Amino acid sequence: MLTRLFFLTTLLWVHDAVCQHSQTPAPTAHRTIQVRFHKNVELLGFAYFLSYEGRDLENDEGFIKSKPIRKKEWYGYGFSLYQRYKSYQNNQHLVTAMRLAEHLWLDYLINLLLQLDEFPRARLLDRVQESHYLRFSTRKDPAEARKNTEQFLEAMNRFCEEVNFDDYMTTNQRKYDNALAQVRTGLPDNRFIPALEAFYEQHFQDYTLMPSLTIPTGMGFGPRYTLDGKTHIFTVFGPFNVQHFSDETKLDMGFGDLQHLKELSTHEFGHSFVNHIVNEAPAGLIRETEKLFTPIKEKMTSQGYPTWNVCLIEHFVRAGEIVIAQNLGNRVAAEHLKDHYINTRKFIYLPVILRELESYNENRSVSYAQAVEKAMRQLKTE
Repeated sequence: MLTRLFFLTTLLWVHDAVCQHSQTPAPTAHRTIQVRFHKNVELLGFAYFLSYEGRDLENDEGFIKSKPIRKKEWYGYGFSLYQRYKSYQNNQHLVTAMRLAEHLWLDYLINLLLQLDEFPRARLLDRVQESHYLRFSTRKDPAEARKNTEQFLEAMNRFCEEVNFDDYMTTNQRKYDNALAQVRTGLPDNRFIPALEAFYEQHFQDYTLMPSLTIPTGMGFGPRYTLDGKTHIFTVFGPFNVQHFSDETKLDMGFGDLQHLKELSTHEFGHSFVNHIVNEAPAGLIRETEKLFTPIKEKMTSQGYPTWNVCLIEHFVRAGEIVIAQNLGNRVAAEHLKDHYINTRKFIYLPVILRELESYNENRSVSYAQAVEKAMRQLKTE
């Protein structure tokens, strides 16, 4: 079955993926962060709560780890949807869709659904790269994968109609407007995208922040896809905090933590710049530094980073956050991040990586990719 574990462990999903690098437009002053919802993401999260999360929460009176908040309250809006719509949890189309996707992680499904027409008219388009649906076949058989994907989409289309999801979206428009307003209030300033592109020496077609009311609180993903030589990157995320939605005159859908939003933007967008660079480094460097994972394995695994490759990528993404904060003049924030990541989160190899990246940032005598390789070679001596 598509277990809760698969979804909760998707916090490492895109981190562990080998991202494809493509030629994309040169930077332009007109490219800004877009903020929008996507109906397909909302229906997928809705289906998840009906099939898995809601059932677990129904009889769970426990608290969130490290927070004095009950799980039912933390996942409040999603749980309220489960309570309202749970008569549909055994809907034949929902059951069929979840069965076909039971071995897939949430990030993979989102990455596919962002490329398609909205439910209930979603279909697998020929322009979608095979890699974005191949995992629908556990044997990685292209024909089987396409058949299973088409059946999954058709089941979700029919479920969308039977649950009257359009009515849900219309009825809850004020909640969605509130969430969008909260996110837009916390957007990084117009220096942010140029700072990312300048530091990483890469450019993408567009950058989209995509909040979701049905993705569980605290979850975040960094999907991306390339079409016609243009790469589109996203940060898809659930609420940051407890939601207050019973009184529509006092709505707070949980996206109002401005500092968290800025950090999330830098972190998740950062993965699209960093992942493929680390994964394309000489394979021997990752193998030769793997012993460094042992001292922090327990701490990293508990955060959702169970391999050295994933952990290494996380180190470089976090190092980028710190340098970019410095470049934007946010030195207090940069020092806070550095202390938090090294001492609390135990990313203990950041000092070594930061030395190389700060040198690269100041001198630009090598490329970002070369700076990453130099940092990995320095790690061999640790």
